[in-house]
Formats: sequence, structure tokens, C-alpha cells
Amino acid sequence: MKIELKYILPYVALIVGLGMSWGMFSERLDAVEVKADRIANMQTDIAIIKEKIMWIEAYLVRSQ
Repeated sequence: MKIELKYILPYVALIVGLGMSWGMFSERLDAVEVKADRIANMQTDIAIIKEKIMWIEAYLVRSQ
């Protein structure tokens, strides 16, 4: 049984294409996770800053 190269090449191309698609998809998913983590950190920082500003405003109002 002899398998010719012209019958194998389309399957090889298909497998390589699927592998590349899988790799790109996982990279994009990782990038989205990193951005979501950064946004969560920013939200935490904003909440802390708002709390400090409210404390400073309350302190300034009391001191007048």
C-alpha cells in the first residue's frame, strides 16, 4: 500500500491550520483575561481613591 503525497498534504495543511487557529484563540483569550484583571485592579484603586477623597472632604468640612 503506497500513500501518495498529494493525498496527505491537504490533511497536513488542515491540521496545521487548526493548530494555528487554536493557538491564536488561546492567545487572545489570555489577553482578554489580562485586561479583565487590569480593569478589576483599576476599579479597586478608584474605589480606594473615592473613599479617601470622601474622608478628606468630611475632614475639611469638620475643620471649618
